[in-house]
Amino acid sequence: MQVHLLTPKKKHRVRPSNWRVPKSKSFVQGRGKGVERVRRENDSRDVQVSESESDDSEDDDYVLSDDDEDDEHVSDLDFIEDEDDNVLDDVEELREKKFEDYLDGSHKLDKLYKNGKIWAGVEFGSIVLEPWLIFENKAQFLEVFRDFCIQEGFAVTVDRADSWRYTARCVVETCNWRIHATVLVDNVNWAIKTLTGEHNTCGRLEDNPMVSTEWLCRHLLQDLEANPEIPVESLQKICVERFRLNVKKRLFYKVKAVSRVQMHGGFAESYALLPRYAEIIKATNPGSYAIITWTANTGNQAPQFKACFFSFAASVKGFLGGCRPIIGMD
Repeated sequence: MQVHLLTPKKKHRVRPSNWRVPKSKSFVQGRGKGVERVRRENDSRDVQVSESESDDSEDDDYVLSDDDEDDEHVSDLDFIEDEDDNVLDDVEELREKKFEDYLDGSHKLDKLYKNGKIWAGVEFGSIVLEPWLIFENKAQFLEVFRDFCIQEGFAVTVDRADSWRYTARCVVETCNWRIHATVLVDNVNWAIKTLTGEHNTCGRLEDNPMVSTEWLCRHLLQDLEANPEIPVESLQKICVERFRLNVKKRLFYKVKAVSRVQMHGGFAESYALLPRYAEIIKATNPGSYAIITWTANTGNQAPQFKACFFSFAASVKGFLGGCRPIIGMD
């Protein structure tokens, strides 16, 4: 009868995370050697191994058939992935997501936004206001509200308007239409809280006091860009046909002046470019004169344009070389 003694297995020692090779053994294991020396030794080892493998291996005796080559080619293509297509798919997924898709409940305002409706840009004539319609800021709310009033043909009287609330009602006393909007908890977005009443007793205003120069510039800018010299009568006709509004002619003169500044800049911006223009003349036309005078610089008022003198070198040389000196007497 043979008895086999079971010997306990040796426990493997766990190397500490901050363990380092001692300097005495580092040279034995290859550390501390020069980089070039280690590379040479590794290259020589690789050469020896490759030579021994080439002698003992029988891979050279085996020739791949055409079917094997095709299978290998197909298998390689199966694992090729186009990274550009994956990136484009990710970008399209991000673009398709809307604001409501990011409301996952992780923020305290997510529930508030889900209950409401985020304002999306709508063309004039299709604007519809409703309670809990959320806007980006107060400026956007006032802009949309003005468009809605002009679209429906009524004006309002503002009861309260400050940094955190806005309350208005129809200008006709017998009408019970009323709107109330406030800023949200984030102190940025605004939302319509209440919207009551209907315009049953008030008719449409053709001469609407809600129409302003800024509003006309915003809605007629494309027409003015297409034809800056468009007559005032044509602008008045566009307002009647497109917005059903009667606007006085004198207001369109101001609209054309303001829109010209928006498209090309004002006189202040143009006069501010004169010093640069003078330096360019001197640099590109040696011998030319470019002088610009400004008013005195005071602490309360910035210097303003006073006068300028430009004389190109070619004109000066032509005048001195081609004209005879004369003495004029009066």
